[in-house]
Amino acid sequence: NDKLNATPVVPGMYDVVVSPEVAGLIAHEAFGHGVEMDMFVKNRALAKDYIDEPVASEITGMKDGALSASQVSSYLFDDEGTLGGDTTIIENGILKTGISDLLSALRLGTTPTGNGKRESFERKAYARMTNTVFTPGKDKVEDMIASIEDGYLLEGMHSGMEDPKHWGIQCSVAIGYEIKNGKLTGKTVSPVTLTGYVPDLLKSITMVSDDFELFGSGACGKGHKEWVKVSDGGPYLKCKVRLG
Repeated sequence: NDKLNATPVVPGMYDVVVSPEVAGLIAHEAFGHGVEMDMFVKNRALAKDYIDEPVASEITGMKDGALSASQVSSYLFDDEGTLGGDTTIIENGILKTGISDLLSALRLGTTPTGNGKRESFERKAYARMTNTVFTPGKDKVEDMIASIEDGYLLEGMHSGMEDPKHWGIQCSVAIGYEIKNGKLTGKTVSPVTLTGYVPDLLKSITMVSDDFELFGSGACGKGHKEWVKVSDGGPYLKCKVRLG
C-alpha cells in the first residue's frame, strides 16, 4: 500500500536514516568490493592508497568475516583451507585493511584473512566478501528520526553497483518515508536511487543506532559471474546522500 501511493522523489541532497538492510547494501557496495585485495594487486581499487587514513566519520566501524557473524557466509575454513576471520575494515573512521585470499595476500605481503571463496569446485577461488556489516553505535532510532528537519527514512533494497577505482556508488532502494520536522508524515517516495562518492557518504554519518540486523538471502557476483553466498547488514545510520 505504501508503494501504491508513492510519488517520485525530488532529486537532491537529503539527510536520511537508512534501515539495517540499506546499511548492509551500502557496506557491501561502498566498501565491500573495494577492499577485496585482489583488486589491490591489479590497482583497481582506490582503497589501496587509503590504508590507515580516515575514510568515514569517527563513529563509523565496519567488519567482514566468516566469524564476524552467524549467517549464510559463516564457516570455519575458507575454500583454500585458511581459518575464517573476523576482520576490522574500518575502526573509528580509519580504513584498517582489506580482505584477501591466499594469492592476493602472498603478492601484497600480508596475512590472508580467510576470504578465499569459490562458486564451485570447478571454479577458481577469489578474494570475496562473507558477512559484511557496519558495527552498532549508541543512538536510538526515534532520536535519529527526530533529528531530521527534511529528509527520509529509507527501507528495503533492490540492487547496487560500485566503482572501486573511483569510489562511486549507486544503490536502488525500495521506498522512502518522508520526515518533516523530526516526524514521519505518512508520505512515501519510490523508486529511490541513492548515489554519491563513498568517503563523502561515510564521513556524513552522524548517528548510529544501538540495534543490529543481518540479511543473508542474496548472492554476490564477481563482476558478472562467480556467484557466492554473502550476508550484510548493520544498525540504522543517519547520513547525507544524493537521492534521485
